[in-house]
Parts: sequence; C-alpha cells; structure tokens
Amino acid sequence: MALAFHGRFLALVEELERRFPVSQWKCGDVEVWPLARMDLYLDMWWSEARNAAPAPRPLPLRALARLATPLNNLWKSRDDLDNWILRPQPAHAVFLGDGVSLDFVENAWQDRFCEPLIVELERRGLRTFLMQGGELARLPWHRPTFSANMLGAWGALAGSVVAPRAVLPRHNDVMRMLAEQEVAVPSLTYRKLERRARVVHATASAFEWVLRTVKPTLAFVVTFYAGLGAAFLVACRRQRVLSIDLQHCPQEGAHKAYRWSQVPPSGYAALPAIFWTWTEHDAAYIRRWSERLESPWHRSVHGGHTQLAGFLDERSGNADRWEKGFAPKYEGASFEREILIALQPIGAQHMLWQKLREQIEKAPRRWRWWIRRHPASTSEQDQEYAELLSLKTPNVVVDGASSLPLPALLGRMHAIVSLASGASAEAAAFGVPAFFLSEDARGPFAGLIERGLASVINIHTLNSEIAGLPAVRDRMNPGRQPGLDETLRHLESLACDYSQLCRRQT
Repeated sequence: MALAFHGRFLALVEELERRFPVSQWKCGDVEVWPLARMDLYLDMWWSEARNAAPAPRPLPLRALARLATPLNNLWKSRDDLDNWILRPQPAHAVFLGDGVSLDFVENAWQDRFCEPLIVELERRGLRTFLMQGGELARLPWHRPTFSANMLGAWGALAGSVVAPRAVLPRHNDVMRMLAEQEVAVPSLTYRKLERRARVVHATASAFEWVLRTVKPTLAFVVTFYAGLGAAFLVACRRQRVLSIDLQHCPQEGAHKAYRWSQVPPSGYAALPAIFWTWTEHDAAYIRRWSERLESPWHRSVHGGHTQLAGFLDERSGNADRWEKGFAPKYEGASFEREILIALQPIGAQHMLWQKLREQIEKAPRRWRWWIRRHPASTSEQDQEYAELLSLKTPNVVVDGASSLPLPALLGRMHAIVSLASGASAEAAAFGVPAFFLSEDARGPFAGLIERGLASVINIHTLNSEIAGLPAVRDRMNPGRQPGLDETLRHLESLACDYSQLCRRQT
C-alpha cells in the first residue's frame, strides 16, 4: 500500500505536468500548481489511510479566531514577554521556522535547523530576525521571536477581498483524469484552489511588510511547502530577496516537494531560490532536474545538516554537553543496548504500539529504550501510543528522550525503531541501523534500505534483530561537513545575482 501511495503520487504529478499546462495556473503572481501538488498529496494520504481529513471549524468561528490572534498570542506569551516581538527589526538574515522543528533545550524551545545559522551569523556580528509559524503551542522561546501566525491570520481574512481571481487553464481536464484514475481530490476543486491561492497572495503582501522593514540579504525557511512557507517565498521573490530552504527531513530523491519535472520559464515564486541540502547526493539530484529544465531560478547548495554542524564544531562544547543525560545505569551496570524509538502521530496504529510495548517488556533489562515523541504530536495524538509513554521502568526514558537534541542521542544509540521516521536517515550518518515497522517506509526510504542502512521488519522479531547487533559500538562521527560560515558567505555572494535576475524578469 505504501509503494502504491508514494510511488503513485510521484508518477501522477509527473504525468499531470507533462499532459496539462498546470505550470500556467496562476492567481496574480502566485503559481497555483505548487500549492495544488501538496494538497493532492494530502488528499491521497487521507484516502490511503481510509480516513477523512479533519473538518474545519465553521467560517464565523474561524474569522473570530483570526481576528483574536494578536490578543491570543499575547495571552500565551504572558510568561515569556522578554522574547515576544511585536514589530520587525532590521537584520542581515530573516528566518521563518515551521513552529514544529523545535528542541526543548535547557528549559526553552529553539529551532533545531535555524539556531546554528543564527549563532554563526551572530559570531560575525550580524543581526538576525526569527519568525515562527504555528499557534505558539511551545513556549518559552530560546530567543526573541516574531509570531508569524498574525500575518497568516491577516492573509486569511483579506484573501477574499484584496487578492485577484485564479486562472486555471484545463482544470476540468485535470479533474477528469484524476477521476478516471479513481483519485479522490476534494482539495483540488476550483473553488478551494482559488481560495487557497488568494490567501497565499494576501499573506505574501503581509510578509512584504516584514521584508521591507527587515531589509535582509538572506531569507531562510524550514518546510517551505507547508504552513506559511509559500506566502513567505512569494514575498521574497517580490522583494528580490534570496530565499533558502533548509532541509529538515530526508529527500532520497523521492520527497514529494523536491522532485519537479516542469517549471515555468520564470521559475515558481512559491519554490525556494536555493535548496540547502544535507548531502551532496541530494544537492546533485536537485541540480539535475534544475539544469534539465534550464531554470536559473532554483539551485541547490550542499551546506550540510545545520544541526549536526553544532555538534562537530569544537567551539560549541556540544561534544560533552549532554553526557549527564546518559548517566543513569541499571543495577550499577552500564546498559548493553541503547535503542531510540521515534514515535509518529499516525492514526490507526494502536495495536502496533501495544505490540512494541510487549517487546520492550520482554527485552533484557540492560537494554535502554528512549521513547521520543514527534515534535508535531499533540496531546490528542499522544493517546495513540499512551501505553508507551506511560512506561515507568528504570530502562525506559520518555521525557529525557525529547529534551535531548536528536544528534546527542544518535551518537550513543545501537538502533533506531520507527514506523517510517525520517530520523532514520539522520541515524545513518552516525552508522546507526534503522528498523522500520511499517511497509510505508519502502516508498520514501528505498535508498536507505537498498544501501543496507535500514530494514523493514516484523514487530515480533524486533528483539532478536537488536540482539544480533554488535554489543559495543564506538561513538561515531558523521564526518566532515561544509563549514556553516563558508556556505553562508557563498549564499551572500549569490544574493546580488539573484536580485538582478528578479529585476530582469520584471
């Protein structure tokens, strides 16, 4: 089923881009197809899960909630006012986090991918301006942060008033083909696509207000294809600011947002100008389709994993910073195996989590299990694996597993266990084998599996698989990465060229 879903999606969008002028779908200067692709993916995901997407609240309630966003933000931030930013400030670089890719470090939440770059720029005496999307579910912040949800709320309210109408040539033909292939796409109706595009158009105008004040040279975004990412990127194009997507999860040449077979001559404003990748392999993959399409608008830069850079930099002190988190022993002896369980808020998996708990209870007591919640998981979603989170034995760590940064954990693990978590690709950099409990992993992680870095197993064989691993493993180093300062200076040199390219295009 996973192969049918993931592979089918990639084949389907490639066929749509080949047969229909979807790259010409526009709403003013907002290209609609990048938005539609993501909505198509989610529609297929919900269909494959045999579940319905959560129904939105009634329109009047949504409007009231958006109007109340500033007051709601102030109330939630009442105990963190030192980090509450009301207005933008001039800075060399602006960052937009997704509100989810956060680590709780030393009693505050920090962006795991933006923070290392912010620190590096501050070492050079340069100012930065950090924004976060989302609904402020995780406070306090590590540093002063602007709540971008106010811009999203304004865009949602103004979209139907100030934004132009959408033009979607041959939209009916696209819908007919999808119906013939029995693909349910409730999000791709003309009305819903137009509404989505008009909100992005209006929200981009709000982000322009930020950019005109900040006047950044560089603009970074995490998870560009979700949340406020598209609107932010459109605003960057309008203001001729170089936009950079920070890779936040594995790509493996199969990610839904990093594989394009058709791009308009002027590129997609809703795509980043630069894709910052973890590996040269990922950078080369993006470079191949960009060069094939002869597009100067979307390039790749191998900058490395920004969070890992902090652990490899001797100046950070991270090498020994987290040692105390691993100190507890069982009956005076060190643990023989350290296993990380990367939870994912995926529904209808309760029975599997129950079987995993049974495996933990049967395992040797000198195996330590680190049960790490997904950063996007809500308290409601936690109920799906509540029996795991409630384990209270000396060899199970729950709170500590989420308070330690992922690289700090991976450097000590013998194995990582998940349904189909992207943390497995990060584990591979440390030589940590991954055990997938879901066939869904074969779609996005086929490369890891083919290279022998991961395997899909039956839950009943988990303990025997772990027992077969070497009992002693050295703390591995993921190897040299490009220096953050080196990559940042390269991007700064590209920023001027990009501004000129935008000026010629207009």
